[in-house]
Amino acid sequence: MQSLQTQSLRRKLVIISLITSGLTLLLSNTAFMSLEYYLSRHDTQEKLSVLGEVIAKRATTALTFSDYDLLHTNLKTLKADHSILRGCIYDENQQLVAQYQSVQSNITCPKRLLQLQSEQNNNFSQYFVIRLESEHIGTLYLENSRQDLLNRFNQFLLFSIIILAVSVVLAVFLANQLQDVVARPMRELSNTLKNIMRNKDYSIRAVKENNDELGDLVDLFNGLLGTVEEENSSLKTSEERFRKLTALSPVGIFQVDAKQQLQYVNQRWRDIHGTDDKTPSLHEWFKLVHPADLVPAQNAWNRLISKQESIALELRLTRRNGEYTWIHMLAGALHDRDGELLGYLGAISDISELKSAQIKMENLAFYDPLTGLANRRLFKNRLEKSVKSVMRSSSSMALMFLDMDQFKRINDTLGHDAGDILLKEVSTRLNATVRENDTVSRIGGDEFTILLTDVHQMADVRVVAEKILHSLAKPIRIKGQDIVTTVSIGITMTPEDSTDVNTLMKNADLAMYRAKELGRNNFQFYSEDMNHSILEHLALEKEIKEAIQREQFTLVFQPKVSLFDYSITGVETLIRWEHPDKGIITPDRFIPVAEETGQILDIGSWVLEQSCRQVGSLIRDNVLPRSAKVAVNLSAKQFADPDLAAKIRNVIEISQIPPECVELELTESTLMDDVETAIQIMQEIKTTGVSIAIDDFGTGYSSLAYIKRFPIDVLKVDRSFVRDIPEDQNDMAITAAVIAMAHKLSLEVVAEGVETQEQLHFLRRNNCDEGQGYLFSRPLSLGQLHQFLQATERQRQSHNYQI
Repeated sequence: MQSLQTQSLRRKLVIISLITSGLTLLLSNTAFMSLEYYLSRHDTQEKLSVLGEVIAKRATTALTFSDYDLLHTNLKTLKADHSILRGCIYDENQQLVAQYQSVQSNITCPKRLLQLQSEQNNNFSQYFVIRLESEHIGTLYLENSRQDLLNRFNQFLLFSIIILAVSVVLAVFLANQLQDVVARPMRELSNTLKNIMRNKDYSIRAVKENNDELGDLVDLFNGLLGTVEEENSSLKTSEERFRKLTALSPVGIFQVDAKQQLQYVNQRWRDIHGTDDKTPSLHEWFKLVHPADLVPAQNAWNRLISKQESIALELRLTRRNGEYTWIHMLAGALHDRDGELLGYLGAISDISELKSAQIKMENLAFYDPLTGLANRRLFKNRLEKSVKSVMRSSSSMALMFLDMDQFKRINDTLGHDAGDILLKEVSTRLNATVRENDTVSRIGGDEFTILLTDVHQMADVRVVAEKILHSLAKPIRIKGQDIVTTVSIGITMTPEDSTDVNTLMKNADLAMYRAKELGRNNFQFYSEDMNHSILEHLALEKEIKEAIQREQFTLVFQPKVSLFDYSITGVETLIRWEHPDKGIITPDRFIPVAEETGQILDIGSWVLEQSCRQVGSLIRDNVLPRSAKVAVNLSAKQFADPDLAAKIRNVIEISQIPPECVELELTESTLMDDVETAIQIMQEIKTTGVSIAIDDFGTGYSSLAYIKRFPIDVLKVDRSFVRDIPEDQNDMAITAAVIAMAHKLSLEVVAEGVETQEQLHFLRRNNCDEGQGYLFSRPLSLGQLHQFLQATERQRQSHNYQI
């Protein structure tokens, strides 16, 4: 028999109705029959009790007097009830003394009461004690038949069966009616759903016939259909949108099933791969991967398959024309809502242009665009790696720091394009002198570094340095001119000198500056002495700062004398440092440090202001003539100060010195760093009314083409040319030429370092305008200068003035 779950709804309704009604009737009939049996039995027991008590009372007297006939007469009254089967009276000795037996029964009373008590039957029976007052004189036994009760029960059972049969028929009828009420709407819903599934039309709706719960079910069903229709429409719209997006997408999209078969690729995917295949195989796709990227691609794909680990990978694909295409691939596993694997979905992007731009950016980030050499960033990175390699392998490495000598002069004289050509040629020659595993870098301007790896001994580094100097010593043809350039090279070794990158850079820089101090065009290895020099430099820097704060600087003045009449034409201001512990410190010891640290700005401003104040007072007191000038040296940093002209005006105003009595001295090197800018600055200075002199003329690299453009008033011949007069004919020729040239340019000439009569006579013969030096006077304090000027003036007035 089929289970209830497999039956139709109609049958289920009928079966349930039958079972429900049958069980209900069965339970109710059973209850009624049990009640009827109980009541009938109770009635029988009550009847026996009443009869027994009446007969027992009547039998008391007869039994007392042994009147057995009366006992039989009392028992015969039982004939009136045909259900009484027998009645027995026993005396006190439990002997039968009287009995009654129904004609329907063949059971007699036993002779003794014990025998009666031992009998077993299914009839109703009771024992009654016969008493005389409180004394037990006998026992009455009555037995009633069960047959009447059984007959009555059978009749009731038959009636119940009839009722049950009628109920079943009625239940079947009602179940059929019920299934028509319930099953028909359900059948209609079922047919509607089949129709929807067959036609794929979610606009179909079920008909609502009733406003009961089934009607509510129809409403819910139709509402569900509306939701499904809406979502289906949205899904179709989304699918259509997705297909359009994938068709128009700049990204190649692909789908792979769980068996690793390509199921779908969009047109962009085919364009990137340069193929027209609708569904290429995954195996064929892997053949397109660049050999260098194949292993990483396969490993990533295997991790996706085995561990479902997403892929984010850059790789190259080989196209049919043999060119490579850089792509960025993303892929991940696709699961259903139960977590079952459906396949894999991925996207690829053509990043060839991005890679090209990235390579260019890397070149810009790590390589010098002019020379193609590694730049400072890449150099620092390789230096760090090289130091780590040296520490692991216990080998050695050398760092060279190169600075081109007088590069700015070439840049200014021939132009920046010529400077670029020079830098390129120097880079080429540097690369040619080192091995492939060494690194040549341009870290800025005209500064280069070289990393020499795997160095066995210092002599190897020395050989490379000599090769560099020899290579760069060869002339370089630029704009039709042969240019000879040199470099100063500082060298440090690791791990001998240090294993710290910054320390190595500092060491090489120190060694390079030592090479420049020693005349340029050479190389120097770093030593601890250089470090000590730096420490001294730092200590001196600190002491200079304290000297400025504590006003430890003082001024001395060296007179300038006219070589025609020996009159005092002015003074040059010189600075001295009166150190409380070290005594007098000359400018050559602290001025270079002040220049490097920028302290020269404060010192120079103080010197200019004090010179104008002190000399201005001498002019106002007529100790110096009105035409006398005070010459003050300007440092390169002061000259580059954009507020220089304003500061000069301010000093002139404060000191009340006539501007024509102020002369500012500039060195050739200061002017030649940037000639055009220097000319503009000097023109601005000239607007203040002061004079300008070029100091130490002849020691630099000035050109006549520039000298004639400079708005200057005085040329000062350097003491190095005057010192060897008359012994050195070349110095004499140079000095004479400078004087003649200056006069042609309407410039005055001042000779420095005049110490002998021979030098004085030579300068006078060549019409030098002024001179200063120990022959005339050593540098003097303000008080000493005052006395010197007064003494000189007295000698001149007495015509006894002699040199």
